Amino acid sequence: MICELCGSDAPRTKLVMVEGAAVNTCPKCEKFASTGAVKTKEGKVMLPSVADRLENRERRMRHRDVLTRGEKELVFDYHHRVRKGRQKMSMSQDELAKSLNEKKSIIVKIENGDIRPTDKLIVKLERALDITLKEYLETDEDDGHDTNQQQSNGMTLADFIKTK
Repeated sequence: MICELCGSDAPRTKLVMVEGAAVNTCPKCEKFASTGAVKTKEGKVMLPSVADRLENRERRMRHRDVLTRGEKELVFDYHHRVRKGRQKMSMSQDELAKSLNEKKSIIVKIENGDIRPTDKLIVKLERALDITLKEYLETDEDDGHDTNQQQSNGMTLADFIKTK
């Protein structure tokens, strides 16, 4: 292999960056390299720091579908579960609030369903009351209904059209 810096024939070369240009150098010329170069998936040669930043950006910009990932979501009847869990533990709203280091008004609003608890508060409530407030989402495939078949209880356009 030929060194692109000095032109000598070398048994091996290494891809490095010299003054912003990616070149294959022999072991003698590697000392002139500012940094090592990285080849990306597309075959482009760039600085490692640039490649890392582009890879992180690509990871951040990737579309994520929460339904396919199977993430847990807050259950619909969370306020009932909190109230039942608190009553099961024989605690008052004030006692629960003190044990969670929260205000009583927050507990009251959660039990009334007026506010949704934050993720941190959900974890605190689950631990303190031994209940589950987050569950996996059910998708349309899970409910056993055919999504292509539509049911209509009201009038449709066909009801207005006169046929012969």
